[in-house]
Amino acid sequence: MESTEHFSIAQNFSSKKVFQLVSVANQFESNILIELNEKKLNAKSLLSVGMLHGLNGRICVHAEGTDSKTALHELKRICLD
Repeated sequence: MESTEHFSIAQNFSSKKVFQLVSVANQFESNILIELNEKKLNAKSLLSVGMLHGLNGRICVHAEGTDSKTALHELKRICLD
């Protein structure tokens, strides 16, 4: 199953949020990509998601796998918190 969500990340995405996002993404079997300014970032990679540090704005999150809807729900919660 494939799911996609568009939403805004909180102002000045902190390093704590980056670590939290990667940690939660790694709990899911789904392949999860974050799209930002036409770049695709692996949500399970600290190096990739680190590019979000200090940023704000709209992102698109794609998840593909059996737990994709749950994964997107949890990642959205972190980003909007």
